[in-house]
Amino acid sequence: MKPKDLFIPLVLINACAVAAGAYYYYDQLASTSAPLLLFVPDCPLYVLLFLPVLLGVVKDDRFSFLVSVGMVKYGLWTAFVLVFHWGFYSQPAFLLTTLVFIAGHLGMAAEGLAILPKKRIGMLSLIAITCWFLLNDFADYSLGTVPPIPRAGMALVAALTILSSIALPLLFYFAGGRARNLLPVRLLREMMARPAR
Repeated sequence: MKPKDLFIPLVLINACAVAAGAYYYYDQLASTSAPLLLFVPDCPLYVLLFLPVLLGVVKDDRFSFLVSVGMVKYGLWTAFVLVFHWGFYSQPAFLLTTLVFIAGHLGMAAEGLAILPKKRIGMLSLIAITCWFLLNDFADYSLGTVPPIPRAGMALVAALTILSSIALPLLFYFAGGRARNLLPVRLLREMMARPAR
């Protein structure tokens, strides 16, 4: 089996991830005021935005860059939080789900690297995208849209989240080509190549 033969399963896995994420966030979405709804379902939102890039429907470099940052940021954020609160999430009732979530969110981050555009986006776009993620952080930690996670160590989680909102766009802007050329990312890009009609 060639990597490109896994394109359809990859699409289906991501579509299922969006549905599972929407289910996970359902209660929080239902209790959130309309102006803040967009800031609640971080992971499923960026996986949803990833799908049109994966399917070749959207080919705009700025959009791909935005989605790439979101996929990596929230994929790594989720994996970090699950490990950071391992004492809670490793309980027998949660352990299997936790392990699946860690693997899935690391895969999400890898997918984000795989769609980094070849060309460097403009500086104004970089600033706008960075501000967007900082706005999301403000909503999460000041307006209460952060997911329902244990509150211990929240200041550290918030600080690292804000740092990632600044560091990831800069890192991808200046070193995106290197990230795209990592072997696992290259293999993933081969999987993401749409089959010829």
